[in-house]
Amino acid sequence: MSNTEYNEVDEYLKSLLEEMSPKAKSLIITFFGDTVFPYGGTIWLGSLVKFMEEFDVSEKLTRTSIFRLTKEGWLSSKKFGRESYYSLSDFAIDRFIKAHYSVYAYDEQEDDRDWIVLFTNGVKPSSEVELAKVLKKEGFANPSKHVHLHPHYKMEYMQDILIKHELQNDVLLIKGPIHMPMNREMIKDMVHTYWDLNDVEERYQDFITKFRKVFSLKTPIDQFTPKQCFMLRVLLIHEYRRALLFDPKLGNELVSIDWLGKAASSLVESIYASIHHQANDYVRDNLLTVGGNTPKLDKFYFNRFGGIK
Repeated sequence: MSNTEYNEVDEYLKSLLEEMSPKAKSLIITFFGDTVFPYGGTIWLGSLVKFMEEFDVSEKLTRTSIFRLTKEGWLSSKKFGRESYYSLSDFAIDRFIKAHYSVYAYDEQEDDRDWIVLFTNGVKPSSEVELAKVLKKEGFANPSKHVHLHPHYKMEYMQDILIKHELQNDVLLIKGPIHMPMNREMIKDMVHTYWDLNDVEERYQDFITKFRKVFSLKTPIDQFTPKQCFMLRVLLIHEYRRALLFDPKLGNELVSIDWLGKAASSLVESIYASIHHQANDYVRDNLLTVGGNTPKLDKFYFNRFGGIK
C-alpha cells in the first residue's frame, strides 16, 4: 500500500494482503475479471500499474506479469501511439463468463437434476491422464477407473472439453437423473464418499475467518474510503475465487445443511453489496482506457449476486 500512515482499516488491509500473499499474475487476472471486464475490458498499462501498486506489486513485476499473461493467451495488447492498452482475450472472456456463475451466483442451481457420467475406456492412457486432470479441476469425481461423474455440470462445457482434447469419438457420455436410491440422504452419503469435501470446507473456513474480521473493526464498513473499498473488493474476490477452485459445486441439495460454501457465499455477497459503490468511485477516478477515457459500467455488472443496487 502506498501511504505510510495507516488507520485501522488500512492496517487490516495490510495484514490481509500479507496473509494472502497473492501472486501478481493471479491478482491481475482477478482485477481484470472483477473490475476491468465490466468497464469495457480494456485498460491503459499506466493505469493498471497504478492499481497494482496499491497491492505492493511493483511496476516492473506488473509489466513482467502482463507480458506473461499475454504470451499465455489471457490478455491481448494494442498500441495507440506510444501507449499500450490491454484487454481480455476471447479465450479469457469465455472463461470469465463461465466463472461468473460460480463467483457471483453461487446459490443459483441448475434447473434440471440430471447427472453427467463419462466413460473413458476407449481413451489412450496418456490422453486419459490429461483428461482426468481437467475433469478433477472441474469438480468431477472419479469413483472407479474410466468413470467420471458430476451432478449438474453443463453439457456444453463437457462437449467443449472433449472437442478441445479431440476425444468426442472416444468416450461414452451419459446424461440423466438418478432413479435409485430414492432416499436423498443415501445420495448425500454417496456424494461425501466420492468427493473430499472436508478439505474444501477447511478452505472456506479460512476464507470466512479472514473476511469476517472486517465487521469487528471500529470503523463501520459504510465509512471506508473509496480506495479501501476497492482494495477490499479485489482481495475479497481473489481469495473467494481461490477457495472456489476446490469446490466441486454439487448443489445445495447434495451437501449438508451447514455447508460452509453457503456461509462463504453469503459473506461475500454482504461485503460486496456494502462496498461496491465506493469501490467503483475509485475505479472511475483511476481506470483509463483509449484516449484517456473512463468507460461506463456495463449494466450486466448489476446482475452479480442475484442483483446488487
